[in-house]
Amino acid sequence: MQPDTPPLAARRSAFFTLLVTEAAERAGFYGMEAILLLFMVQQLGMADMGADLLVGAFAAMIYATPLLGGWLGDRVYGARRTVVLGAILLSAGYGLLALSTVYRALFEPALALAATGNGLFKPNAAQLIRCLYEEHPQERDSAFTLYYMAANVGSALSMLCIPWVRDYAGSFTAFGLCVAGPACALGVLLARTHALRHTGSAPDQAPLLPRPALAGAAAIFLCTLAVMGVLSSASFARLAVFGCLALVAILWAALYRKAASRERLNLVTMGIMLLQSIAFYCFYQQMQTSLTLFALTNVDGTFRVLGHPLFALSAAQFQALDPIFIILLSPLLAKLYHALASRNRDLSLPTKFAVGFSFVALAFFIWWGGTRFAGSGLTSAWPMLGGYFALATAELLIGGLGLAVIARYAPARLNGLMVGAYYLTVGAGMYLGSEIASFATPAANAAPLQNHHYETLFGTLGLFGLGLVSIALLLARMLNRMENRHQDAAQRFSMQANTDCSA
Repeated sequence: MQPDTPPLAARRSAFFTLLVTEAAERAGFYGMEAILLLFMVQQLGMADMGADLLVGAFAAMIYATPLLGGWLGDRVYGARRTVVLGAILLSAGYGLLALSTVYRALFEPALALAATGNGLFKPNAAQLIRCLYEEHPQERDSAFTLYYMAANVGSALSMLCIPWVRDYAGSFTAFGLCVAGPACALGVLLARTHALRHTGSAPDQAPLLPRPALAGAAAIFLCTLAVMGVLSSASFARLAVFGCLALVAILWAALYRKAASRERLNLVTMGIMLLQSIAFYCFYQQMQTSLTLFALTNVDGTFRVLGHPLFALSAAQFQALDPIFIILLSPLLAKLYHALASRNRDLSLPTKFAVGFSFVALAFFIWWGGTRFAGSGLTSAWPMLGGYFALATAELLIGGLGLAVIARYAPARLNGLMVGAYYLTVGAGMYLGSEIASFATPAANAAPLQNHHYETLFGTLGLFGLGLVSIALLLARMLNRMENRHQDAAQRFSMQANTDCSA
């Protein structure tokens, strides 16, 4: 059985608890992610291309494991219990990552634990939000936008602080501080259990039986071993990513065959938008890969006005611009969605995706222009800021509403599983983005300033972004028409049924 619909005060209390939990957990994750690539290149001695691909494989696993987490939340432990398990594994993973600065052999196991813990945490935290607003769909987009903002509050602070800690106190201390994120989230979840009693999946309302619990634990253990295997081989990682995409396609086809007419339309819409999410995250992954390495050797990190320095950012800290802009833009977009919805003029989700791709193209053209203008010198920090602003806007319109797509179009009985499938497509897009970033890797004997590699990459991605704008606009128009026709048919059927009953 599902929990009863919570009253307004209880819903707000639960929502606030989940916002704080998400902010804390994301602080640990993004602090770790901000320094991971540079740690691999500068301290583990990995080549740029190998580091890009390993980061891509890790990102793919970060977003593939939610398929298991969604299933455990839907069928075994329940969403609330699975979120707690995820926080525990994340804490252990970051702790091992700190120890890997001393014992190199712990590096892959640490990443595997972190990926599995993320897989348990992310889809079930989103499931708890969905359950809260299941009876209030008019508030759903705003809720998910604010939830996305909470994640970025934590990530912005950690992405500014953790690189600074690494520079002055070393990687051991920096990774160790990342443990505080999921540990604090765990503390909040345990202390505020009463606030979440009105939300959760069906297993949360029943006692946990020993046999399913042991089976779930075995699945978690095997998943961690599988992730370690993927991270140990680039070819295996590539095979796993495409295998995961095939699995999502098979799952979608099986659901489509069994679905009713209304659900089939929703599944078609969801499938098209998942493909667009894959494309978006190819662009998004450049922030952690090509843009970070570009900032390391080719960008003047000091922001200046009329020649006067204002402040400076390190290569890792540039990544914090993305969550900072998301924090600033999220309340504005949430208010805009609410105002448009109250006037029955809100843009459809497919239309929002199309607008988002226009900002993707703008971001990469800004970076391309800044690199081209710099010529053989260092690129100014200002184009980096402008590009991050445009890409953050796109992220809110595409990435920030990805969970709203699942909440809107996925069958309610399979929401947790479909959230896992969504995250899997995100991971595939990020791995493909790392493959793309590796094309811009300068030769081993090249001079530090190799802007032409990045200029070509950014310009090409800008052109691809423009192409996706056209495709997304056509798809939005098609999907909106399909939705309108289906709603008209449903209304005619309802009116006819009422007429027959009256007769």
